[in-house]
Amino acid sequence: MLESGVEDTASDANKKNLFCDLCKIELPNVSSMQQHILGQKHKKLDSAEEERKRVEQKCGFSPNITQDVILNYFSKYGKIIWVHFGHLFVLLDYTEPSAVVKVMEKEHYLGGRHLMIRHRQLKKQTGFTNKADNDDSNDFIQKLKDVPTLESQVQMLIQNLQPHMQQQFPKYRRICEELYNILSVFPHCYVHPFGSTITGLNFNNSDIDVFISGIKRDENDVPYLYKTRTLLLNSQRFSNAVVIRNAKIPILKCVHIKTGIRCDINLKNMLGVCNSQLINYYLNIDSKIRKLMMVLKYWAKVHKFTGQSHLFSNYSLSMMLIFFLQQEPYNIPSVLSLQQNPNCFRFHDGWNGGFQQIPVNSTSVRDTSLLKLLEKFFTFYVEFEYGVNIICPYLGETIKKDQFRDLDTLPNGFDSYKEHIQGGTPLKVNATICVQDPFEHSRNITPIVSASTLDKFVSFCRLGKKLCEDDENTLLYKLLTVVPSNLSQCGLKVQPEFSQFSIPMRPSLKYIEEKIEESSNRQEAIQKAWFKSVVKFTTIVLKDFLKFDLTDLHGSASKTKNNKNEGQADVYDKGEMNRVCYRYQCVGKINLWQARKSTAKNNKSESDTKSKQSIIERRWQ
Repeated sequence: MLESGVEDTASDANKKNLFCDLCKIELPNVSSMQQHILGQKHKKLDSAEEERKRVEQKCGFSPNITQDVILNYFSKYGKIIWVHFGHLFVLLDYTEPSAVVKVMEKEHYLGGRHLMIRHRQLKKQTGFTNKADNDDSNDFIQKLKDVPTLESQVQMLIQNLQPHMQQQFPKYRRICEELYNILSVFPHCYVHPFGSTITGLNFNNSDIDVFISGIKRDENDVPYLYKTRTLLLNSQRFSNAVVIRNAKIPILKCVHIKTGIRCDINLKNMLGVCNSQLINYYLNIDSKIRKLMMVLKYWAKVHKFTGQSHLFSNYSLSMMLIFFLQQEPYNIPSVLSLQQNPNCFRFHDGWNGGFQQIPVNSTSVRDTSLLKLLEKFFTFYVEFEYGVNIICPYLGETIKKDQFRDLDTLPNGFDSYKEHIQGGTPLKVNATICVQDPFEHSRNITPIVSASTLDKFVSFCRLGKKLCEDDENTLLYKLLTVVPSNLSQCGLKVQPEFSQFSIPMRPSLKYIEEKIEESSNRQEAIQKAWFKSVVKFTTIVLKDFLKFDLTDLHGSASKTKNNKNEGQADVYDKGEMNRVCYRYQCVGKINLWQARKSTAKNNKSESDTKSKQSIIERRWQ
């Protein structure tokens, strides 16, 4: 009977459903529960729960403590301007640093538990940042003062900026070989490296640019970039693969895991490979040309007129140096003269990217010192007439912009250009500066360089010319550290990063029109009232919601009503209100946007929501 009773009891237990509180699942019987408890999922959750309890017991607040209790406790030390509740932690920010000092000085207990208090350590941003910016230490720049000659200074500069090429080239070769092996599923795939790693103008941690042919089968690169991305990630040899699909030439950014070198891959730009080969050809004419280009590249980087967003590119700077050396007395060959041999033609997208590498023995370059070449470069671009002339390495001589407005006046050699612009896009000659691509003649490689950037470039060239004329002792140190004395006077003072946005005024403004009395100039009164309302609302958003420390720059700017900023009129310019601008200086230390989702989850109070809504509605009225 005893054995029978045991069997009956076990049978009843097996028929009863069981519930796992940890995993939040229901199981049909004891045996299923036993198997579940021994499973990996339950073990991981159980381990995590134990760790949570351990941390909570050591330094966290009890789950029974409400958010209001925590806020009331810490509000005793000062006014809190921002709070974020996470899992077993709270982030707080006070208006006054003195409040932080008071909090840090004391031991804190809440709900019978000890709280661990410390300053927040911000995580460093990761992703495709330019690591070279962090590696270009300024320590060696100070040491340049003790180096007597320019040649020695340049040698020291290159040693500090460039990796040891005997070590780097095997890494580049390995990356290309692995790319080829991974993508060999495409039978006609071929890997073409290009850019600064090929021309020898690379800095430490420069990325490697790669064009891969034989993959895409139509004009749309993006689907094939995603296929390439999948293959690279599956190989486990590349990581951080991201497709930049909206670029002019879509690219795939990734990192080679073994070497840590970043790669930019495209499936379209074979002419970029041709451009790198062309630059490499010119740099090999004389060793001084490569040294000169390294100096100019770093000089432009330090003074921030190369990069993105209305700046020069390193490629355009290389072409400007080549164009300068094509002039008297150096006369290195033009691209047109290198393309006379039909056996060297290489057409890509309808443009000839081929050229014959004719040996050049330029006695003028050989007999001119590096110092004099640098001085002449600065002089050339101080005196160049950017408003009317085009920098044309293809012909090796200056062309008037007007000649590209009337095709009949173009010099010989532009037959391909005339064919391409039939229904296509002509060369953008109306830009601030026009540097024509040596192969793709309808492309201006400096289309978005702003007037202020060009003025800044010319000012630094003028200063560089003067420094070269003075003395070569400590010349490179001065080029990298001295700025023009009139920089702020010409509106070129380096500013912090800025953003701008526009708010169009709608034709119908009933909520304002109802409040404006009839007058002789009612429309102007409506415009002024609308502008005042928008400024007030923008101030509320920046100050009260985004928590910026706000400085109104309009007061000082409006003293001179007709000042221009990048060609844009200041407020009330000439009595017109068709386009007005308002300026603020914003300083903030809280990234509310990045934490917007978690912040929103913690603001579930209906009364709080209604309060915020009423504030917005009241301030808009």
